[in-house]
Amino acid sequence: MEGEVAQLDKEELACILIRAMSAAKNVGAQRDRLLQIRRRLQLRIPGDEDAARIQEDVASGLHKVYSMGLFHGARYLADCLEMASENRDRFSFSIPAFAVIPNEQLYGLLRRQWHSRRPTTLVQALARIESAYYAVMLPLEHHLPRCIEFLVGVRPPSVTPQTIGVMTGYPDDLIAAANEHLRRLANRPEGKFPNPAAAAGKPPREESSVDVDLALTYLHRSCSLTSLAVKHLDVAIAFVSSFLDPDEVANISKWTDQRTYYTSEEGPYPPDERNCLNC
Repeated sequence: MEGEVAQLDKEELACILIRAMSAAKNVGAQRDRLLQIRRRLQLRIPGDEDAARIQEDVASGLHKVYSMGLFHGARYLADCLEMASENRDRFSFSIPAFAVIPNEQLYGLLRRQWHSRRPTTLVQALARIESAYYAVMLPLEHHLPRCIEFLVGVRPPSVTPQTIGVMTGYPDDLIAAANEHLRRLANRPEGKFPNPAAAAGKPPREESSVDVDLALTYLHRSCSLTSLAVKHLDVAIAFVSSFLDPDEVANISKWTDQRTYYTSEEGPYPPDERNCLNC
């Protein structure tokens, strides 16, 4: 193990730790918010006159969580992995299949990591951070947009780094795009999300049927994956911290508390008492 750690000096380990702690604070807060939103959706009464309004409020809340919250968590994790790969072979801790297997299969693969053994090497700790990255990206890119789609009938615009700059009809700035989307949501005709493709003169995307049960399925999976990401990060942070002076670790934790963007505008959020993986 000494040979492994020598490839990353303490300063580099501290930089990785800062990003990992920032990601953990961000993702943990978004996970707690997802649990609150899920509870509200579960408590709605089908057929009640407020049911449709609750679905719309839940959809807009979910959009805030992933566009104004999880997006930043993914950025922290990407920076963390980039820094790690600059100092060692990325393939020493990376699982290439994560990047290519279909979303539904990736969900099952990630869930099977819930009972992984605690890391005993730096390679294993970095692998946990990479797993946390994919456990955040899957809800960000797939499960939460699909949940919104089944709540309101139209898939919301993407907010991933690869596509945010080409969102037709929306500002390039991520936060401005999220706020503009929410403004349009509140004023949209016939209770529908705006369709960016239509604004570009393209054939409109076929609308989905509203299905709250399917929406809940995707929301359950988002809660599971964000909880898994938090667990991976907690384990990796504890391992990396063991190579640093306790006072330095405490200072890093205090620094990230003060500077990490880790909640959407209603946070911070109290944790849900239930384990979402058992729902």
